[in-house]
Amino acid sequence: MALSDLRARNAKRKASRLLAATLAGIVCVSISATPASAHWNGTGQLIARIGLYPYNYNDTWQKPMNKALANWNATSSPADIYKNRNSGSTITVKSYRNTWYGHYTRCGDSCLYIKLNSRTINRDASNFSNYVTGVFVHELGHALNLAHNSTTSIMNSSRNRDTMTKPQSHDVSDVNAYY
Repeated sequence: MALSDLRARNAKRKASRLLAATLAGIVCVSISATPASAHWNGTGQLIARIGLYPYNYNDTWQKPMNKALANWNATSSPADIYKNRNSGSTITVKSYRNTWYGHYTRCGDSCLYIKLNSRTINRDASNFSNYVTGVFVHELGHALNLAHNSTTSIMNSSRNRDTMTKPQSHDVSDVNAYY
């Protein structure tokens, strides 16, 4: 075999190995981009920009609910939750017979319904404002595709609702990984 043929063959092998190593690196980066401990369920909205029909309650409810939107919007995630008169997404506060504090329902790719249960929140809150904010932040987490989990998270069903009012670092990481 001629020397030029050997060099050409070696160059092809080297290029093949380089391509294989590059592809392996891309696969590793793609796999590691999603945290091993991600807790999302894909039942939320398609995008993290969520318009809500403006809600109007007394200041006792309105202020902590507005704070919940601000708490998500202040994170380093793509969450952008805002009020929009053209939105079909609604937030309802009333007394429900159920035992839950809040309930999220998806009504379409960019539509949601969130219910806050005034009966259970009034019954169990020591710090009413924090409780409302935390429950609403949790339900908005579902809209951002987050699932319940057992970590230090706003999505932990056993969290202290009187003190945890903001998405935690784990929640922000999960939203970033999803979107």
